[in-house]
Formats: sequence, structure tokens, C-alpha cells
Amino acid sequence: MKSAAVLISAIAGLLWPLIAIGILVTFGRSFLELLRSAKSRKFALKIGGQELSMDEANEQQRVLIQDLQSKIVQIESRIEAIGSTALTPPKTEIARREPVDLSKVLWVDDEPKHNSYFVDTLNRLNVQVDIAESTADGLIKFNKERYDVVISDMGRREGGRYNRRAGLELLRVIRERNSDTPFFIFCSTRSVHENRDEAMKLGANGITSSATELYSLLRLPIVE
Repeated sequence: MKSAAVLISAIAGLLWPLIAIGILVTFGRSFLELLRSAKSRKFALKIGGQELSMDEANEQQRVLIQDLQSKIVQIESRIEAIGSTALTPPKTEIARREPVDLSKVLWVDDEPKHNSYFVDTLNRLNVQVDIAESTADGLIKFNKERYDVVISDMGRREGGRYNRRAGLELLRVIRERNSDTPFFIFCSTRSVHENRDEAMKLGANGITSSATELYSLLRLPIVE
């Protein structure tokens, strides 16, 4: 009896792979159709108050990861250039970077979807982010509320035309009103190169195309 039980157990062990193969052969086409269907569906995700398609969400994740990788490469290059002797300065010379307590941010951008992950990060840090899609709307909100920080893109479509200096114009108006509210411009790499000097002269606190650098400029706490 014992040998028979062992034999049955062995046969059963061999049958399970055969059964699995049979299921795959029988229902394989259905499984493939299900996968194709899931891939073709336009699932939507709500991130940072914006509704993103799967493609849009994946693209933003790709850009953020690429940005982080780029910053890591830059840091490694600087470390190699400095040399090991400069990596351990006296403790008395180390300046601590204290995070800033932000509670409300005004973000002016005619395509707010592009900032969804960053806005979501701010929300997770209990920072309220008000979105404005034009300079006019941004100024209306700015006049009504008190903001800790203003973030703006550079070029945006306003009044039926594309204004490549919209961010600078918003900055100029806010500074003319004697406001010292920190103002950061988050734009393309090309816009950074073309407008950095003018932006800083107008009173910008920073201009960057890097989400990682913007996070640092805002002096946000490290999320553990």
C-alpha cells in the first residue's frame, strides 16, 4: 500500500505540469486577448489633482528617474574632481540646510499635468498647491491669498498666442508690487540657458529645468 501511495503521489506530481500546460494551450488565446485588452484600455490615474493616462504617468516617471540619474552622475563627477581629501571638511565648516516650512504654494503653468508628481509630493508634505493656468489667473490668486512660494513655467499660451516670456512677465509684475515672496521658474533647459540672467536680475530666487533641483531650491525636507 505504501509503495502504491508513493507511486500515485509521483504520478500526481507529473500530472500537475501537464494540467498547467493543458490550461495554457486551451485558454492561452483568451489570456492573450485579456492582456491586449488591458493594454489598449485608457486607464486614468489621479495624481496631484490631475487626471493622467497610463502613458502620461509613465512618461513623467521616466523623466523624473532620468533627472535623478543625471544629478547622481553630476555629483559623482564633482566628487572625483574634488578628490578624497576634500570630502571630509571640519565639522565646524558644515552648514546645516534647514528645511523651510511651506504651507501654501501658487503654481502657474498652462499645462499643470506635467507637474502632477511634484504637486503630489507637495501634497504629501501637507503643502497646499493652487494651480493657475495663465498669468492673469495667477495674479488674481496671488492678490487674494498669501503664498509662501510662487512657481511658474516660462512660456505658455495666453490670449490665443504663445508668450515665451510669460514667466518673466509674471515675475516682474509681482516684484513691482514690492512682494518678496520667493519666486522660482521651472522650465525647459533651453529656457534656463536663454533667460537665467534676466530672471535673476528681475528677482527670481531660482530657475531650473530639474525637478530634483527644484526640490532642493524649495528646501523641502527629505521624505523618509
